[in-house]
Amino acid sequence: MYQISEVSKLIGLPIPTIRYYEQLGLIDEPVKNARGYKIYDELTVEYLQFIVHLKDTGMSLELIKLYVDAYRAKDYMRCHEILREHAVKMELELVKRQRILEKVQYKVTHFSKLRGGGI
Repeated sequence: MYQISEVSKLIGLPIPTIRYYEQLGLIDEPVKNARGYKIYDELTVEYLQFIVHLKDTGMSLELIKLYVDAYRAKDYMRCHEILREHAVKMELELVKRQRILEKVQYKVTHFSKLRGGGI
């Protein structure tokens, strides 16, 4: 069980962002302990980390919310569809970035040669 400050440190999200995700309904509002502090269980922390991963891949909060809602409704076909479509977009983005990286590496080599081989 974790307090919000511990969750923030564990997954690298600011506390206001965690609260915002609660407001959006991306995660359930945690129970409060005897002192009135919100307490997050391990499963919620793992789920929040997955949301962060999706966000890091460029998935919008709106699409993440659709995924969360489908998951809660046990609509696993929709979950699969959302993740599959997003994976395709990620693959296309990786191909694009690989091409850009190759061009940048070519230019680095080119300018390295112009400078006499060293950087």
